[in-house]
Amino acid sequence: MHKGSMRLMADFRDRYLGDLRGCTILDVGARQVRGQRMNYRRLFGDYRYTGMDIEPGENVDIVGYDGLGMYDAVISGQVMEHIARPWEWLKVLAGLYRDYICIIAPNTWKRHGYPLDTYRYFPDGMRALFDYAGIAPVEIRTVGKDTIGIGK
Repeated sequence: MHKGSMRLMADFRDRYLGDLRGCTILDVGARQVRGQRMNYRRLFGDYRYTGMDIEPGENVDIVGYDGLGMYDAVISGQVMEHIARPWEWLKVLAGLYRDYICIIAPNTWKRHGYPLDTYRYFPDGMRALFDYAGIAPVEIRTVGKDTIGIGK
């Protein structure tokens, strides 16, 4: 996770989850890869954080989507560009949260396939994907090389 993504997620936490301390957080794509030193877990010390990924590894509490329940918030950063069909993926995530969803994805960055690298996202694209998945956008904007989408 890069520092800019950490700042965006901390801002989401402070602005949208400040009154929900102790709520449940599902971090989709939480596994640390390629020597990453940072993850979102440390940002959510006052919350009930669960790291989920499709592969086991550091920072992963649950492997796979089977059996996931409802969470107060679903977060995912620097993952959507690695999803082959992000419209279908967001529909799955839309069924996992009660209050908020926060997606951070690059709008500009070099190719970094792990295992694949599919798309870059600008606000119009994020808005279209949220609409398709039935997620009501609260805030969608670019910040540097990232686009953040927050929905209800």
